[in-house]
Amino acid sequence: MSRPPRRRLHPEARKLEIVEAAERLLQANGGRARVEDVVREAGVAKGTFFLYFPTWDDLLETIRQRLVAQFDTAYPLPTEVEGPVDWPGLVESQALAFIEFTLSRRGVGEAVFHSDFAERRPLADHAIHRLAAVIRAGQEAEAFGPVDPDATGRLLYAVIHEAADAVAGGGDRAAIQGALQHVLRRTLAP
Repeated sequence: MSRPPRRRLHPEARKLEIVEAAERLLQANGGRARVEDVVREAGVAKGTFFLYFPTWDDLLETIRQRLVAQFDTAYPLPTEVEGPVDWPGLVESQALAFIEFTLSRRGVGEAVFHSDFAERRPLADHAIHRLAAVIRAGQEAEAFGPVDPDATGRLLYAVIHEAADAVAGGGDRAAIQGALQHVLRRTLAP
């Protein structure tokens, strides 16, 4: 039986097909997906996969960068130029958005943030730097107390991440989110 001819795509479109196929498989199966599964899902040859991604880790790196960019795009940080910012409310809404985002992409997240890959290629502290920047801006607006933004951002990120893990593990979402909001308010209070 012959296969239908492959349609010609721009290289970036073909690469995106592979990435999206991998994301679907990782979301469904976590880290159990393999190159063979991805090429079957994307309808490409194994050689095509390796043309765009010399290693499996290169594919996972691309997916991780996409996830970070998707979060940043979906939940942009406002500036005082756009009008007054409710800094405590912003920290809380970003924390809750992180939980929601994490839960909606659990399988992919496990593969790119909590796997051997993540140990081989640690992610720069993007989320921590983002949180620290919000704390600094909130301090400049006199909405937050005199805490060290970098250390506090690191610790609050750990609390937010643990809250997401607890909800994913079946914990009482309302109670966990309420406790998280309390910790955030108390920690950053002026």
